Amino acid sequence: MKKLYIDSSSVKPLGRTLFRDGDMYLILSGTGCGFVFTGKRLDITIGCDETTAGGEFCNKPRAAVYVNGRPVVKKVIEGSAERYTLVDSGLSGEYTVRIVKLSEAAFSIARVSIEHDDTARAVPVPEKKGLIEFIGDSITCGYGVDDSNTQSAFSAEAENAAKSYAILAAQQLLADYSLYSYSGHGFISGWTEDGTRNTREILTPWYGSYGFSYGTVCGEKPENIPWDSTLRQPDIVVVNIGTNDKSYCTFHPGAEEEFREEYYRFLCTLRQKNPDAVIIASLGIMGDELFPCIEEAAERFRRENDDRIYTFRFTPQNGQLGYGSNWHPSEETHQYAAEELAEFIKKNGIAGAENW
Repeated sequence: MKKLYIDSSSVKPLGRTLFRDGDMYLILSGTGCGFVFTGKRLDITIGCDETTAGGEFCNKPRAAVYVNGRPVVKKVIEGSAERYTLVDSGLSGEYTVRIVKLSEAAFSIARVSIEHDDTARAVPVPEKKGLIEFIGDSITCGYGVDDSNTQSAFSAEAENAAKSYAILAAQQLLADYSLYSYSGHGFISGWTEDGTRNTREILTPWYGSYGFSYGTVCGEKPENIPWDSTLRQPDIVVVNIGTNDKSYCTFHPGAEEEFREEYYRFLCTLRQKNPDAVIIASLGIMGDELFPCIEEAAERFRRENDDRIYTFRFTPQNGQLGYGSNWHPSEETHQYAAEELAEFIKKNGIAGAENW
C-alpha cells in the first residue's frame, strides 16, 4: 500500500477544504472531496485534530464516506486515527468516492489520509457547471436534523450538513456548493437568552479564512490561514443570517438599525470577495422578523453598488413537518426549503442556473 497525495490533482475539493502535506483537513460543514478511484484496495484514515482528540464525544467531528453513492462510513470520529477499508477486491475496478464532514467547524477538525494499492490511481470527479456559496447559522449547518427530540442539546452526532437545505438545493440545481456556517452566530450578536449582546459569536471576522475552530491544523488555527477566494468564484452567494440577531433585537428594538447597517457592510464585503456572483439575501426558516431590514439593506446595495442582488423569504417552519433537536428544522423542512430556494433561482434565471 502507498499513500495517495491528496490535493486538487487527485480529488475535487468540496468547499473550503484544506490540503497540507498530502493530507486533507475538514474544517467547515460540508467540506471534503470527491474522486474516482481505479484499483484493488483503498483505505482511509480519519482522525480528530490533536486539540479535540481527547475531548467530549458531542463535540468531535462527524463524517460520512460514500462509495458509488452508498454510505460506508457515517459516524462521529472519536480517535486520532480510525482506519477503514473502502475497497478490497482481487480485480481492479472503478469506484466513485465522496468524503463529507457532516458537523460544523467550531468544535473540531477532521484529518484525512488515504492509501491504495501500488497500481491504483485517483482523479477528481468533474466540477459541476455552477457553484453556490451558502453563508449561514445553525440552519445551514444542519443542526439537529438527525434528532427529532426538541429538548436535545447540541451534539455533533445529530448534525448533518448533507441534509441541510443548502446542500439539497445545490444538488437540485446540479451545482457544487461551499458552506460557511456557524451555529448561534449573527451579524451584531450571537444567540442570547437574556438580551446580553453575544459578541463571541459574530460571523464576519473569519470570512476571509478557512474559518474559526477550537481545533487546529498542525498546531495552527484555521482562522489564521487565508482562504484564496479566487480559486473558484461562486456563481451565487446565498446569505441566510438573522435568526440569532433577532434574539438580541427582541430585547433592544433599536438594534434593528444596527443589524441593517452590518448586513449592508457584509454585502459589500461579499461583492469585494466575489465580484461576479449574484447575491441572494434570505431569511425565514426559523422566523422572518428581520426580513424587512434585509430588504432595506439589499435595496441600499442596489442603489450604491449594483443590481446583482435578490431577496428571498423562506416559508417559516410551523411544526407541520416536525422538528429536529432544540426546535431546529426537521429533515422534511430542509427538503421543503431546498425546493423553495431552487425553484426561486430557476424561475428568476439567476446566474444561468436553469442551464446548469
